[in-house]
Amino acid sequence: MLISDILSEVFEYLDDRDEILGSPNPKAFSNLFSCLLVNSHWCESVIPILWRHPFHRCHKRGGKLLIQTLLSCLNDSERQQLYNDGVYVPGGKYDLPVYNYPNFLKHLDYYEMISFVKNWCKIYLEDDSDESVSAILRSILKLFVARSARLNTLSIRSSNCEEKYMLLAEPGICSLIKPLKNLNINCYSIDRLIIAENCPKVNLLGALIRQCQHLNTIRINNLSVNDGSSMLVAKKLATLIEQQRGLKRLILSRCKTFANIIIPSLEKQKHALRHVGFRGVDFEGCCKWDTLKSCSKLERLDIVDCYNISNSMISPLLNSNHKNFKNLKRIGIYDCLPLRISDKLESWANKIDYRQRQHC
Repeated sequence: MLISDILSEVFEYLDDRDEILGSPNPKAFSNLFSCLLVNSHWCESVIPILWRHPFHRCHKRGGKLLIQTLLSCLNDSERQQLYNDGVYVPGGKYDLPVYNYPNFLKHLDYYEMISFVKNWCKIYLEDDSDESVSAILRSILKLFVARSARLNTLSIRSSNCEEKYMLLAEPGICSLIKPLKNLNINCYSIDRLIIAENCPKVNLLGALIRQCQHLNTIRINNLSVNDGSSMLVAKKLATLIEQQRGLKRLILSRCKTFANIIIPSLEKQKHALRHVGFRGVDFEGCCKWDTLKSCSKLERLDIVDCYNISNSMISPLLNSNHKNFKNLKRIGIYDCLPLRISDKLESWANKIDYRQRQHC
C-alpha cells in the first residue's frame, strides 16, 4: 500500500461530517486543516477529503474564500461566458489553483452554496441581485460538470430561492445529479420550486425523477402543508421512490400530511429496502401497512414520535410471522400515539426480537 493510501485511510477518521462516523466532533474535523501544513504528501491526501463536502460546516468567511477558489478554477472561455451573463470576474485577481478542486465534490448542500455565493457577490461585486447570484451559481455548477465531479449526496431546501434551485434542472447542469446515491429533500416552502406546473419539463423534481434512478437513500422532511401543491409534491415524490432500481433506505421525518401517498410507493422497492424510518409522521387516513410487511429484506424499522396510527394500519405487522421479517435486526418503536397502539407495536417488536434471538 502506498503512503498516500495509508494517509487517506487515517484522515478519513478525522472527517466526521458523515453520519456514519457518529456524532459531530468539530475539533477532529478542524485537525484536517492543520494536516494541510505538514508536507506535500499530507496535503495531497487531505485536500480531496475537505473538498468532497465543501459547503458543510463552513462559516461565512470560509464560504467567501471557498467561492473565490472555485471561481479561480474557471478557464478563459468559462470566464468569458460569465462576462456574457453580465458578471465580470477579473482574471488577475486569482492565482492558478494547484488542485482540480471541483473534481473532488461528492456532497452538495445547495442551500449553503446559494448563501455563500450571495455573500461573495455582495462583497466582491457589490451586487447581490438575483441575476448576479444566479450567474455565479450557474458558472460554478457548470464547472462541477466540466471537471467531472461525481455527486453522491444532494441536500435541497429553500428560502425564497426558487429560480436558483431550477438551475439544477438546466440541460447543461442536470447531468451533475445523475450519479446521485443519496437525496435529502426538505419540503418546507419548496413546493413551487420543485413542481413548476406551468413548465413541466423544466422543474427540479421532474429532473430528479428523470435523472436519478440509482438512489440508495431518500430522506423526506417537513411535508406539512395540506393543499393542492403539496399533494402534487407528494405524488411526485412517490413517483421518484417508485422509479428507483434498488432503494435501500427511506426516511420520512416531520411529515404531517400525505403519508397515505408515500407509503404505497414502497411496494416497488419491497425487494430492495433495508431501512425504513418514520419520525414525527402523522398517519391520519393512511392505508394498511401491507407494504412494510412485504419488504422481505428489511433489516431496520424505526417508528418514532408518530401519531394517528390505527389498529387497521398496523394489523399486517401484527399478523405477520417470522418469515416476513427474517432479516429484521433492529426495531425502534418510541413515543407513538395513541398509547395503546404504541404498546401493541412495542409488543410486536419484542416478539420479533425474541424470534430472531431464538434462531441465532
